[in-house]
Amino acid sequence: MPDAAVNINDPQKARDELDRALQTGSPDAIARAAVANIWPLFSFHYKRLIFAVEALPSSVLERYPVLRVLHPMTPVLARGARPYKPLVYQDDARAMSADELDMLTVVQMIAFRFSGDVAAALIYARRLEERILKVPSESRERPDGPLWYYHLQIGVTLLSAGDTTRALREFATARQLAPLCGQPDAVRLALARAALSHATRGSCAEASRTLAEARACPEPGPPHAAAIAATEAAAAALVEVEHVPAEGALTVQAVEPIDSIEVSWSFALLARVRDHLARQRPHEALEVLCLARDAHPPQHGSFASDVVTAGLIETSLALGDLPAASDVSRRTSGSGVLTGLARVRLHLAEGRFANAVHALRMMLADTGLGPGHRAEANVLLAWAEFAQDGRVHPQLAARIRHLSRDASSRRILAGMPRQLVEHLAVSDPPEAGKDFRAALRGLTHPEMVERPELTAGELRVLNALAEHDTTADIASTFHVSPNTVKSQLASVYRKLGCSKRDDAVRIAARLNLLAPPGDE
Repeated sequence: MPDAAVNINDPQKARDELDRALQTGSPDAIARAAVANIWPLFSFHYKRLIFAVEALPSSVLERYPVLRVLHPMTPVLARGARPYKPLVYQDDARAMSADELDMLTVVQMIAFRFSGDVAAALIYARRLEERILKVPSESRERPDGPLWYYHLQIGVTLLSAGDTTRALREFATARQLAPLCGQPDAVRLALARAALSHATRGSCAEASRTLAEARACPEPGPPHAAAIAATEAAAAALVEVEHVPAEGALTVQAVEPIDSIEVSWSFALLARVRDHLARQRPHEALEVLCLARDAHPPQHGSFASDVVTAGLIETSLALGDLPAASDVSRRTSGSGVLTGLARVRLHLAEGRFANAVHALRMMLADTGLGPGHRAEANVLLAWAEFAQDGRVHPQLAARIRHLSRDASSRRILAGMPRQLVEHLAVSDPPEAGKDFRAALRGLTHPEMVERPELTAGELRVLNALAEHDTTADIASTFHVSPNTVKSQLASVYRKLGCSKRDDAVRIAARLNLLAPPGDE
């Protein structure tokens, strides 16, 4: 289709052509009119466009990917057994205009996001970026053209992949273009997505400012109302959860449902999980994690995958189930920043303090790390230092005490063990320690669980308890005397604080002291 046939900026013409096609009753005529006028119809006559699309048979929709993506059933079905991943033959693509190819690329990017294939969506995001830079298009150079929307969708895809830094850059471009395009919701949508990005990075002050600016805009219309509402609710919840407010004040109760089809569902899930964990409700956190994971297709390498993996590790740790936390960590090859921080917590629980310090040093060297993640990494580093040496480097201790002055750091600081809090509260000058205690008032801190140090022989005997019924059997297996086994078992019971073999196996499993099956 030649460029002249594509209507980019005339809403009245778009409506008239669609109405004439509807009067014919021909599905092909309706589809052609809708595609030729897709941008002004989507922006200004959304309900009429969706009415037309819903009436089209599947055989027609399959030939017009942009209309298939707009159909209300597509995102729902893509969550289940019928993912929609539109592919176009090269011969068909060559016959398209620059504007049609732009729109097709956007549609492909969105469709792959629907289906949970964020990696593929990123490929189309990069393809669209290249087209914007290298392929001229008159519509993209018009103030009232769709360029703002292209940058917005690239940003949404980057955000879905957890790349908040690049996503913010795209949202900033969309925000700058939005006032020129004449689309009433453009500014608010760009601001809402930017607020969510800031909140995800832990930039609570910036997120709150951007969110307030978004909500000062006019109420959104049908094309973007659901996306804006879900995005703003998730951003507000993420900000408020960091303050650990009173139960009744939490906006987390207003976020979208667990089985939402909006792109912001994983950010709403993060707010829910953080709220439950901050209030010491790990069972509830585990429940929403499992329900949300089962309600969406696997999204390997995405922010959603990062949220679920990190949440499963942290809830397992909160439940005292070290083996389950270790199993989740072992079964997950990829890692986002949330999973990286959760694995550090696992290292701390397992007593692998050197591993924790190394991972944190690597993380803190990343200049793109968000302020909230950086603050959490510093708190965990202080924890690791204290667990190793019984003290924290003075400069790091000062950073943690300074961090407590920010009310949006309360959730992070609530995760510190009580022993570390007591250590940091002893400061010079004493006023700094008093201010530190005052800032943490009302928070409940976990106890630092010390894992017993067992000798190689004690560990061998401990692992044998689950496989052998008697001391004699264990002694025969290891070719030692029964008295040697009895002596080692007595030492194991003393270190674990128990007196029975069943209790010893249970405690050892909780502390992750038992070797995995098959290990020597």
